[in-house]
Amino acid sequence: MTGQQVAKRGALVAALCAGAFAASVAPAAADQPAFVSIGVVHTLGDACYGQGQAGISAPTGAPGTTRFGISFVKYTPTFGQPCTFKALANWRNLDTGATGTVTVPVTDSSSSNQAPPTVFADLPTGPGRVQVSVTTDRLHLPVPTVEIRIP
Repeated sequence: MTGQQVAKRGALVAALCAGAFAASVAPAAADQPAFVSIGVVHTLGDACYGQGQAGISAPTGAPGTTRFGISFVKYTPTFGQPCTFKALANWRNLDTGATGTVTVPVTDSSSSNQAPPTVFADLPTGPGRVQVSVTTDRLHLPVPTVEIRIP
């Protein structure tokens, strides 16, 4: 076999392997989003008003794990006082019927030139189709429920 034939066969094998890998990965990625935005939560804190950006994810390599995250930006001055509230991640596994709520304390004591901190919490949802909504322990505007498939 000549060097040119070896090179052609090697290229063919590499192309077939890449195609098989892409075909096997693409449907899973399309059907199972790694991240879903819950949206913006407008809420009062104990000393302010602001908005939180919330989302859920299915971390890669951690089957049955759901991760909730929220970052909060205050819009009113707090005169050096932190702005705090509790975000409540309410979840329901549509496949198993399991439900729960995880309370996440949120504090923003940042100045106006800092990025908002993000607070994370694990939700014990298990695998399946999971619906998540978020509320707060303060007066807030409702946010739509979202769904994610947890492998």
